[in-house]
Amino acid sequence: MTENLPYVRETFALRDGPISALRFGDPDAPPRLLFLHANGFHAHCYQRIFAALDCPAIVLDMRGHGQSQDLPTDVGALTNWHIFRDDAIEFAQAHMPKRFVLAGHSFGSVSGILSAPALTANLAGYVGFDPVTLPAYFRWVSGFRFWRESFKKRVPIARNAGRRKSVFDSPEAAFERYQGRGAFRGMPDEILRDYIEGGLRQVEDGSWHLACDPKWEQAIFAAQHHDLFEAAHALPDNSRVIYAGKYGAVSTPGLRRALQRKQPNISVEFDPELAHLFPLNHPDLAVKALQSVLDKAVF
Repeated sequence: MTENLPYVRETFALRDGPISALRFGDPDAPPRLLFLHANGFHAHCYQRIFAALDCPAIVLDMRGHGQSQDLPTDVGALTNWHIFRDDAIEFAQAHMPKRFVLAGHSFGSVSGILSAPALTANLAGYVGFDPVTLPAYFRWVSGFRFWRESFKKRVPIARNAGRRKSVFDSPEAAFERYQGRGAFRGMPDEILRDYIEGGLRQVEDGSWHLACDPKWEQAIFAAQHHDLFEAAHALPDNSRVIYAGKYGAVSTPGLRRALQRKQPNISVEFDPELAHLFPLNHPDLAVKALQSVLDKAVF
């Protein structure tokens, strides 16, 4: 989108550098919603959701993604998603009002759950779109570097992320490279263009680079040594967690039940007809889910 933009881009200070974000709605109104995106994506990819949502909202470019390039990243040291949890907590405590709704997609959804214990008094609601929910053994072995390196080589989603072409002559060349491939297979072209517009940066030699280093995206996939179940008890009653199952699920029935037991008052849902990227491919569904929680929130 090049004119009549539904957002303004802002930069906020964190403990070790600036984080970039898109602010939607009235820029003078207190934000009612904070959203955390999926691994490898960025705030701009979700603009169609928040342009349609009647709510002042902030969507972060998470560490190492989009325009948040000045926050340090350490591929070798990443064992879990606690650094993203800490970023969300710090941002919320410094820049969100006393009460707000927290939401996220995939790894952003998990980061939101992990942050809930520190933000219990602030959360008026929570929406999680297909959080990556893994068994205890898988999370335990992720604490070992040799296992993470094996994961990067053997698991297709991580292996392909690390091999992704990341340097292009132009944004159009990047579009042609990704169109109909990988995560963008079957995705509307306008979503891919949003990804290109917010996810490339031009360097001094004139070439265009992916803002999210493929090795960082790969490391995030492998860094699973965290426990969303331990944190889920802190989710507010006004919460929806929506799991997807089409083309393979990032959860199991038993793990979904386990999450429900941790906080019996939240809504844990599963739709086998939705794919993992449904908030991007079907933003109308995401808008309805977010609005349903916002309507019940007490600010």
